[in-house]
Amino acid sequence: MKRMTVFALLVCVLTFAASGSAEVVPSTAGRIHHVVIVWLKDHGSSAARQQYIEATKSLSKLPMVSSYHVGAALPGKRDVVDSSYDVAIVATFENAQALDEYSRHPDHDKVINERMKPLVDKVIVYDFVEAP
Repeated sequence: MKRMTVFALLVCVLTFAASGSAEVVPSTAGRIHHVVIVWLKDHGSSAARQQYIEATKSLSKLPMVSSYHVGAALPGKRDVVDSSYDVAIVATFENAQALDEYSRHPDHDKVINERMKPLVDKVIVYDFVEAP
């Protein structure tokens, strides 16, 4: 009986922990930062990197974008710095709804599918809400 009680308690704790880790952020929560890390097929090529950077600059002009920064990896000397990627983008939006509109915009899809994806080997995206 004791073993069953401990097991039930463990299941409850794990269920509560799992449900708490996937909190949904309301679309009005605050400014959103959209961080895109890109590894190119032609890794290390300055020509491929510049081609990618030029293609992505048109996305900065979409009306829902508050700010947009794109550039190459800066080699780091500290163990915690990952410089293995080729290009990074940080786009800022007033809220999650603006990011959603951006990601569904036809120009966004066109630029990504026609000009950027052919150059890309791997992409990782991090979206976060700015702390108040």
